[in-house]
Amino acid sequence: MLKRLIALALVLAMTVPFVACSDDNSFDLTYTSDGSDRLEYIFYTDERVVYVIGGLMMIKLEGEAQMLEMALAAGKISIEEIVAQAEADYEDGDLDAVTYPDGSKEYVYDGFKMVVLNTHLGNIDVYFTPSDKGYYDIQQR
Repeated sequence: MLKRLIALALVLAMTVPFVACSDDNSFDLTYTSDGSDRLEYIFYTDERVVYVIGGLMMIKLEGEAQMLEMALAAGKISIEEIVAQAEADYEDGDLDAVTYPDGSKEYVYDGFKMVVLNTHLGNIDVYFTPSDKGYYDIQQR
């Protein structure tokens, strides 16, 4: 827990000045690598589980930067809103995306990817990954 708090403090110190620079996504999502390949779930509902691979996700809402998992848990934003905004940004040409045969979709942001994965259990899970990882890396886990 202490490591997580220290990592959060470091991420906030490093990312807060850069969060406002992002114009690719409406919620100012940012990913900061922690140098690992660790898969960590950060939030779940009956329909979705949200994971982060090898880092921390931050979000800026109403001028306040915070960890994505905290914003989701507090109900300040839903993962459905984030996925819907990614799709709208893709349709507007602001994001690149790849759709896979199983219906999964990978949205390419500056510095990370968001993979909306259709699972064999019928769930639609969301993964935030570093730029060099994506759909196929998740399938191999």
